[in-house]
Amino acid sequence: MILMSNQWNECRQKGLEYCESEPLAYSNAIQPHGGLLNLDSDYNVTHASANLTHYLPHLPANLLSRPLPEDLKTILTPALNRLPKMPGSRTELFAVAINNHPRMDFVISRGLDNVVIEIFIHDTHPSKLPAYNVPMKTPSNTESALELHNKIASLLQDLTDFDRVMVYAFREDGDGEVLAEARRTEKYGSYLGLRFPASDIPLIARNLYKKNPWRLIPDRSVQPIPILSHSDTPPDLNWSDLRSVSPIHQIYLANMGVRASFSLPIMAGSELWGLIACHHATPHSLTLKTMRSASQISRHYALVISTWLAETGMRFVDKLDIFYQEQRLAMLKHGDIISAIPDIVPNLFELFSASGLAIKLGNVWAHTGDTPNLSQLTILSDSFDCVENDSIQVINSFSLDYPQLEYSPVAGAQAIKLLTHKNDSLQIWLFRKELIQEVQWGGNPNKPVEFHDGKMGIAPRQSFDKWVEKRKGYCSPWKPEDRLAAKRLRQLLIELYG
Repeated sequence: MILMSNQWNECRQKGLEYCESEPLAYSNAIQPHGGLLNLDSDYNVTHASANLTHYLPHLPANLLSRPLPEDLKTILTPALNRLPKMPGSRTELFAVAINNHPRMDFVISRGLDNVVIEIFIHDTHPSKLPAYNVPMKTPSNTESALELHNKIASLLQDLTDFDRVMVYAFREDGDGEVLAEARRTEKYGSYLGLRFPASDIPLIARNLYKKNPWRLIPDRSVQPIPILSHSDTPPDLNWSDLRSVSPIHQIYLANMGVRASFSLPIMAGSELWGLIACHHATPHSLTLKTMRSASQISRHYALVISTWLAETGMRFVDKLDIFYQEQRLAMLKHGDIISAIPDIVPNLFELFSASGLAIKLGNVWAHTGDTPNLSQLTILSDSFDCVENDSIQVINSFSLDYPQLEYSPVAGAQAIKLLTHKNDSLQIWLFRKELIQEVQWGGNPNKPVEFHDGKMGIAPRQSFDKWVEKRKGYCSPWKPEDRLAAKRLRQLLIELYG
């Protein structure tokens, strides 16, 4: 067990910044299980993969800086004309015959000012895809949601035949956690319940998951195929599944014992809620039809999850409406918030799971329960006043964010501020005590920092065995519901005193 420290957080932040800087969509290379053409807005060929002759009866050099040849034009023009102008629009063509060449599958995707055409060998075997029945019922609670996660993991393992399939959800702090898994026990141990740091899937990679319905890596160890062009500018592969694998990610998968992977985004509205992550110990590919079926399942599942989140949120809002109506009456009865403290504090403590409250009105403090001393409250208040554009502050660890406080009977707080109609500053602070936590990680999340030629690089961790961090100096995490409750409290105070 290792204690979290400021140095640990600084190292982790540097690692995250490094991972964010890798130009994933402009690698100028693809994986070898398909071929690629890149067209400009006039549908002239600007880039072609060096392996194109495996998929089309054309040499890549003969296509560059020219319109599509007649055989491809005949096949692709109707699809291009139907393709919406919106970036990210895509269409698929199956079993396309080109002269005497073997039949191919095409994926056509529109970028910002380009069109990417990906070509795959068509699977001539009869489709054995069964009609999968995706669970339709929206979960009513956390337990039924967990049951749904497990059903989806098993369903997709059955469809894709991967050794391990996980439902991986992103947390508010950016880290991820495995909520459900289906696995072949002889191939892989369990990651269920383990947490993974945000730098494992940095924001730049998450944005790519938002744009693409899936990401397939049939064999992480193969050499990438270069993309040829008469231009020095690499093509935009934001909407390409064939784009090459990051060298860092190759090492990451190798250290995890993964040779092939397949990932599906779980979108809740416009946000990436999580991923369905599939792993295989040996090279493993999927047909375009199988990937499309898996994507249909994941989209349906994402819709159910989105509905569950929305309904849960609405129930919580209804609860807040009733709660704050009662607090409003109490404050009106007493005439001001400080006088109302005896009536409202027990309710606020219960709603926010807090053990202390402090109110600053102008230069006057009133506090009850477990709170910092007056000089410490002044430090917190002055710091909050300096933040102009944020009326709500969340602190999970005073020892991390305010080391100058030294000893405090509480570990974290959530605060709101506003100006009253008398132009006095009003601050409300709700405090939580320390909660010593054991966080179970998939390997030590403190990735080693390496320097090569004076430049920092990140070495993916060597082991993904369970690694337990004993986290001291933190309160129980403030959740999105707590922030929503704080917003509603601030709205009420503005209504009464603003």
